[in-house]
Amino acid sequence: MDSQRLDVHPYEEARGFQRLLDMPGYDVAALVLKSNKSASHIYARLSLLQLIPDVAQAFVEERITASHANLIARLPQEHQAAAFEQCWRKDWNDKEPHLLPAKHVTAWIETNLYLALADAPFDLEDIGLNPAAGACATCPRRSGFNTSLFADVQGDQCLDGLCYQSKVAAYIDRELATRPQLVQIETTWRPAKEQRPGILPKHSYRELDTPDNPDAEPPCPNTKSALIVFGRHAGKTITVCTDDHCPVHDPATVARLAKQEADNPAPVMEPATEEETEEEAEQREAEYEQRRTEHEVEQQRRDEERKTEYERQQKEYEAEQKRREKLSKARTATFERILDKAPAMFTAAQLRIFLRLLVHIDPYSFLEEVASHFAGNDENAQQTDEEIVLAALDNTADEKLTGFALRLALTDHVGIPMENEPDPLSEAEAAFAPPQLKASKPKKTSKSEETPMTVKAPPKKSAVKKQKVA
Repeated sequence: MDSQRLDVHPYEEARGFQRLLDMPGYDVAALVLKSNKSASHIYARLSLLQLIPDVAQAFVEERITASHANLIARLPQEHQAAAFEQCWRKDWNDKEPHLLPAKHVTAWIETNLYLALADAPFDLEDIGLNPAAGACATCPRRSGFNTSLFADVQGDQCLDGLCYQSKVAAYIDRELATRPQLVQIETTWRPAKEQRPGILPKHSYRELDTPDNPDAEPPCPNTKSALIVFGRHAGKTITVCTDDHCPVHDPATVARLAKQEADNPAPVMEPATEEETEEEAEQREAEYEQRRTEHEVEQQRRDEERKTEYERQQKEYEAEQKRREKLSKARTATFERILDKAPAMFTAAQLRIFLRLLVHIDPYSFLEEVASHFAGNDENAQQTDEEIVLAALDNTADEKLTGFALRLALTDHVGIPMENEPDPLSEAEAAFAPPQLKASKPKKTSKSEETPMTVKAPPKKSAVKKQKVA
């Protein structure tokens, strides 16, 4: 049998197993006896026949290992191309992409494709969420359906993300239709333009422990049942408080109210004496009511002051954020302008500034930002910061080395410096890219000024000689 040869390729072995299974009287149990291989081994080999052509060819040509092929073969075919792309990475010093270890593909699959059915918000026996796919409990597109093939996978994992997400969406729609009183919340941040109206975004509510008795009186009027409609644990129902300044659930508000009560305690009615007359009792109650009213008025006044002060601080904060954002953009533009105008060689004055930049550099963090610039959006980069920067240095042309050096020295100084701290970016700007003063444009003159209208003097009348009267 081919599988008993020492040099047989796993894909060829898989085809041999399949040929036997196509013959009458053969099943996996018979193959175990005939080949002296375990059932897990046979299932793993047979799964290789599910590889899409590009991956199968790469495996046969030994451009990927059996570990890579086995990981990809267990996935639905619509996900195999994406998983195959995760096998490769091209670094700065690579002419061609190189193969990553199989553990990187495993991590990507577990993060992006495997979905723990134990965390599903819906009933795994429910066939109504996706009638075409049926119930999850009997679905073959999960790791628990074939434990021999997925012996290394923890728990029962869904392998069909699109189907899983469609069931979550259908479950959310059904919950909202049957329980319209549910508050809709998001657990993951996203841009405001993508947020749906009426849904509480992240950080606008406080998650609470689920009460032991759901019928008990809630601790505050803003305690609600909420359905997560976007983000982590979508479809799950939790208990939240929707008041950011809740006097029960917000620790800062609780502390503030306690201090407020200590500073301005509520009035207490004095106890009646044994000799108190009816008129004295009425007087005592009237005085208490007056003190209580004054206390409430004072509390309202303080609340209004606090609200006004909070709004003022909020406006100042927003204005400061806008100012810093504008300044940050300007500093980034200055940084880019310095790099664009980097000379081929430093003058003595420029070299002195460059050395000052090196003195101010943070040896623990400066490489991280530089490396992130050169690495771009490659989230799977496994190189260290030093390796990325050194590879970029090797690929930098000679005439660009001064710009590379300035990037190394200045990247850590693009941020806004603290008050009373030196600003190396401004020093570098003065030395390498001083801002050009805008040339004043000549004042435009109006047409009337350019060609003044000349007014001709009226012709002089010739003197009329008076005729002498004879």
